[in-house]
Amino acid sequence: MSTRCTLDIAGISIALSSEADLPIEAEGSARKFVCTDTVPVSAPEVRIHASWGDPREPAAPDLAFDSGKGLWRFYRTRSGPCFAFTSPALGPLPYQLASFSDDFTRGEVQIRREIFGARLPLYPLHYPLDEVLMVHLLAQGRGVEVHGSGVILPDGRGILFAGQSGAGKTTLSRMWLAEEGVKILSDERIIVRKENGCLWMYGTPWHGDGYIANQGRARLSRIFFLRHGTRNELAPVPRSQAVARLFSCGFAPFHDAAGLDFSLQFLDDVSQLCPPDELRFLPDRSALDFVRAN
Repeated sequence: MSTRCTLDIAGISIALSSEADLPIEAEGSARKFVCTDTVPVSAPEVRIHASWGDPREPAAPDLAFDSGKGLWRFYRTRSGPCFAFTSPALGPLPYQLASFSDDFTRGEVQIRREIFGARLPLYPLHYPLDEVLMVHLLAQGRGVEVHGSGVILPDGRGILFAGQSGAGKTTLSRMWLAEEGVKILSDERIIVRKENGCLWMYGTPWHGDGYIANQGRARLSRIFFLRHGTRNELAPVPRSQAVARLFSCGFAPFHDAAGLDFSLQFLDDVSQLCPPDELRFLPDRSALDFVRAN
């Protein structure tokens, strides 16, 4: 069993290591994002080490954010940012504590052995830590994660269908699956980054009800806000509304003023480089033909 593993999510390499008595491996859709021996990995951007321990909540005055569901809390301690993870099913003490450098590129994960010792190998970044970490990494000037389905057409164009739950992301994704030469990056979570003045969208391990999550990227050519309609049609979205709607679909660290400012500015840039439209669509194949024509 391995004590090392490297992931590539949205072009960000994350090297995981662990103590010899804690074998690790990716789980679920994260397996698709593991760098294999055939894929060379340069110096990883992020390094995280996992070990057994006795994770404890930091002092209450350090609490900066509570997820509100009793699942995770974010602390700002003297030694750096820290996430504590609890579950009503696993007892009152944290089952995992993740401490990071201020820029989130170096981290230590403590895992409670009495809970997970019989469940080896483990994924040190099991959800929600992997996504929480990525949101904070992106907010350091790298990009933004959004609620969206990402589709790559056969000609390489990338289309982002953005919307909250129920907007139709999974419905459209399942229809696109039947189209020859089309690749779906995700039916629920897409990461958008800017490189050399161009926007790129990336697949993520975090899927929706369609369980579609794939590695890959494409240059972003269109953004559609989804809405069920009585016919297939496009409606223009004023720029001020576009930024607000992108933000409502985005994931930003609200407890981090600098990260929040970056996310807002980044989404403003996105709305300029790739002005979104609202897509009102019928839940049948005619919607796909309409998108291709537009």
